[in-house]
Amino acid sequence: MKSIRFFHRRYNFTSNQKDRSRCERSLMHSLRIVTEANTAKQFEWDENLSDSNLIWRNGETLPLNSLSDEHKEQLLFTTAPTPLVRDHTKLQTRNRQYRKKIKTAITAEYKNGNDVAAKFLEEILDSSGHVSYSKIEKFKTMEMSRKNQRVKMLETYLDSHNQTQSRPNLNCTFIQEGIFKIPHQWKVSNEQISLHEYVDFTIKFLTHHFPDYPIKMVIGHDDERDAEENTGAHTHYFLSARNKITGEFDLLRSQKIVVNQYIEKLGLKDRVIPVDENLSVEQRKLFGEMFQKMVFEFANQHLFKHKGLIAELAPETERRSKQRQKMNLEAKLPKYKREFNFNNLMIKKQQDQLVELESQVMNSEQKLAESSLKLNIMLGELMMLEDKQLEVKKEHVVLSNQVQELRAEKQTLLMTLRTFNDELLSKLAAFCSNFFMSVHTSDLGYQDKAKRFLEQTINTLWDLPEPLRIRAKALVSQLSLQSRDGRHERSQQNTNER
Repeated sequence: MKSIRFFHRRYNFTSNQKDRSRCERSLMHSLRIVTEANTAKQFEWDENLSDSNLIWRNGETLPLNSLSDEHKEQLLFTTAPTPLVRDHTKLQTRNRQYRKKIKTAITAEYKNGNDVAAKFLEEILDSSGHVSYSKIEKFKTMEMSRKNQRVKMLETYLDSHNQTQSRPNLNCTFIQEGIFKIPHQWKVSNEQISLHEYVDFTIKFLTHHFPDYPIKMVIGHDDERDAEENTGAHTHYFLSARNKITGEFDLLRSQKIVVNQYIEKLGLKDRVIPVDENLSVEQRKLFGEMFQKMVFEFANQHLFKHKGLIAELAPETERRSKQRQKMNLEAKLPKYKREFNFNNLMIKKQQDQLVELESQVMNSEQKLAESSLKLNIMLGELMMLEDKQLEVKKEHVVLSNQVQELRAEKQTLLMTLRTFNDELLSKLAAFCSNFFMSVHTSDLGYQDKAKRFLEQTINTLWDLPEPLRIRAKALVSQLSLQSRDGRHERSQQNTNER
């Protein structure tokens, strides 16, 4: 079993002006009546969740929003303590006059064949006590002669009739409002206990303990919460203090009797409280504690146990805590002025969200500062890389220019080389040609021609590059030596021949 707390409180309203005003304000809250002069009520609940609210009356449970504003206002005025009546004698006279008019109208309607309307008016005349103004709307749907005149006649009669009915003493409780609720912090969701179950439990409790006192209405609220939550459903009941058997306004006396019966059931007969006397402070405290225990026992048996829950009274230290005392004092204030109301609940949630957001902002700012530092480091590194890249680009430009210059120089050298090669080949060809002819003519014995070709070979020798010139010079020297040796041999031969 999950242990929870259960909240129950009663408010007694008399017919004096102060209590009547308090009761009307409470009814406006419970019935969700918002006027131009009382727009603060809108902060007591979430309009977007109000479609789930319920109202029980005369054995029927309906969505609260299915009632028109006029119907809600009518319920307010017929439930709240009746105000003092001015000009009571005039009202009595008017009541007698219109009672006579209704009797005349009944005779006429029977004569005209409108039996339903005639019987309805007879029932109105036979009614004692307060007659609901909703009868007027029902009367309008019936067939009758001179309808507008008949409806106006009934309105005037009911107004005078209801105002001249007997009423309690100004200091006597006229109606009692009660609240049943599991506070949000106990996390009992509406799926676990539905609003219909809260309403049914409320009716069962009242009819079991106080069967002689009419339940004016029970209203179930499920809109005094955040949309993301699913807890806090509760009921308001309005119990007439007038005994339907005796006609006496003695609800508080009967509640003392019921509490005494419960005290005796607990074996505490010596602690019963006086029924017809004012209670002392200690007796009032005992009455309140015993009433609460009686409520908790009934709730556990008929509502909580089969849900896996058990309601327990708060420990004495908790009940006497400053927070509890503050709540008890605030119970006397209008709902919109209390600390524990829907508006303040939303404000607290928003404040909690704000604190959470501020924490997130601080974390985000810290992360942003860290990211900014990293970014600055990266920017510094990037700038260094950009500088290095710029230097590399400059070096690249220099190298590119050098490459272009080298390529141009290469082309020049290549052209020079080609030219040089061409010239070299031409000179080498001339050298080789002269050298060959010198050798060839020398071999043929034409020494003069060989000499001329040798001279030409020597002339072309100086046009050759130094490496070739050295080798060519060696060839020429060898050729010259051979040429001298040849001439010497031929000269010796000629001598011998002679």
